[in-house]
Amino acid sequence: EPTTDPDLPRLIESFAAQDLPVKLDTNGMRPETLKALLRRGLLEFVALDVKTAPERYAALGAPAHAARSLRQSIEVLVRSGCDHEFRTTCYPGIVDGAALESIARMLRGGSAYVLQQFRPGVTLAEEASLLRPFAPEVLRDAAERCSRWIPTTTRGV
Repeated sequence: EPTTDPDLPRLIESFAAQDLPVKLDTNGMRPETLKALLRRGLLEFVALDVKTAPERYAALGAPAHAARSLRQSIEVLVRSGCDHEFRTTCYPGIVDGAALESIARMLRGGSAYVLQQFRPGVTLAEEASLLRPFAPEVLRDAAERCSRWIPTTTRGV
């Protein structure tokens, strides 16, 4: 997670000094860092990963503050005016249709929500290689339902 590095603002400033645009990919666990970077106008685009519905973060072993931090980062990003997208990798057992719709409601006001297909061959968790990804039509249907709250598309389907 890049926002944990105390040198990140200085690095991004060096890119900005060279007129290089910066895209930040983040898990949203450091809303104050995100807010400071956005306030200073250092970011051109932000992609924020939402692993599952916030109430399910504890089951993933996330720290106690994870759900609150995620919600704060989402609010900061939506209000910032910076180009952005939210994305969820649709990992079977971690997300389902109900979780995706809950996430989409929380993202209301955001620019875009991307449902990414889980790929069992590209993972560090050995047990994940045995999982079957969602069928493409399941993700497309979920994207259509989520679009009631935020423009939603699929990727890798």
